[in-house]
Amino acid sequence: MSITTRQLSHLKEMGIGLWQRKSLTDPNQSKKQKPTKDSNIEQVSEEIINQIIFKDILLALTIEPVDISWEATHINLGLFNWQFVDNDNITFDKNILTTPSIQSITQSLSIKRKLWQIIIQHNLIS
Repeated sequence: MSITTRQLSHLKEMGIGLWQRKSLTDPNQSKKQKPTKDSNIEQVSEEIINQIIFKDILLALTIEPVDISWEATHINLGLFNWQFVDNDNITFDKNILTTPSIQSITQSLSIKRKLWQIIIQHNLIS
């Protein structure tokens, strides 16, 4: 289904995001244009959501990808927010799960283990 630019603009104003393949982007858009904050969020969200470990975590938390919202500093998972930091600390405080990047989690067994311990310790699995 295709929508017009006007319809997309209205949906964005209402806070409704859409996923679309890169091949369906507007061919008239200048490639020299600086990426906007929204396009950066979309790029990061696409990188994260395509990671198998992220899909597995969502599955364990019984959260559907369509139920999450991507913010500038975190992912809103409904019951709590998930933010990524540049260190190996994993914490859960005031409904904010703080972890290293998805790539770091994927590459380190100790980080994965600690993440699952935090998830179980705080009863995040329903």
